[in-house]
Amino acid sequence: MPRRGVLRLYLAAILVLGLVFLESATVRPRVSVSRVSGLVNGVLLPLEIGTHSAVQWGAGAVGMLSQAFTAEQQNVELKAQVARLESKLATLQAVQSDNGRLKLLLKLRDRSLKKFHTLAAPVVGRSPVNWLDQVVIAAGSDQGVKYGDPVLSYGGMVGRVIAVGGQSAAVMLLPDPESAIGAMVARSGDAGVLDGNGEASTLKMQFFAAGANVRRGDLIVTSGLDGTLPPGVPLGRVTSTGQGDFGLVHVADVAPLANLDRLDTVLVVLQ
Repeated sequence: MPRRGVLRLYLAAILVLGLVFLESATVRPRVSVSRVSGLVNGVLLPLEIGTHSAVQWGAGAVGMLSQAFTAEQQNVELKAQVARLESKLATLQAVQSDNGRLKLLLKLRDRSLKKFHTLAAPVVGRSPVNWLDQVVIAAGSDQGVKYGDPVLSYGGMVGRVIAVGGQSAAVMLLPDPESAIGAMVARSGDAGVLDGNGEASTLKMQFFAAGANVRRGDLIVTSGLDGTLPPGVPLGRVTSTGQGDFGLVHVADVAPLANLDRLDTVLVVLQ
């Protein structure tokens, strides 16, 4: 073959190889781009979906938290409102209770103390050690209170005044071991002395006569024989009777009519 033919053949082969190379170069990038695009879509699409879900979950969580906070606020406000209403109810009940006790005191005054001047006074002090011995009331000599004045609650007599100041007074209660009240059986008139023994529920009475006519359930009232107390003021009721030491005197256990554990307002008999 002539040299020119060979040269032409080489040039043709080189041209063909060049065309093949160019075709290959133009096709491969398209495949790579498609693969990259698929890879990107495979990675980013789940991320996009996850991000959208996270945003939706976050919005829902914020909404739930907001609702919970609002509910908690409403709960606090409702509790405060209930507390205010309970406070008002307690106040009204206390006022009603006080009015009820005052009415009982007035009935006691009208029934047993028609001839005497009386004064209602609040209890403002009480010893935690000697709870049943003495109380302090917010009334004194400026209001006409004097030493020895009887003091009553809505059940009956609770004690007598033993010390007086200008605006306050000390009252010895019936259970005080130093207390001794001239008393008698309202039914029979048998008299004796009602003594305190430190107990709120039971007082001790010793009669002057060994054969005193006294029985369970009898009403014990002040006798007035000691000259310091008006007669007929209710003291208590007999719960049991018996004989004293050596059988020389008749004795009785007496339950006070007044609630000596809870004294808030008393009635002082001004003499």
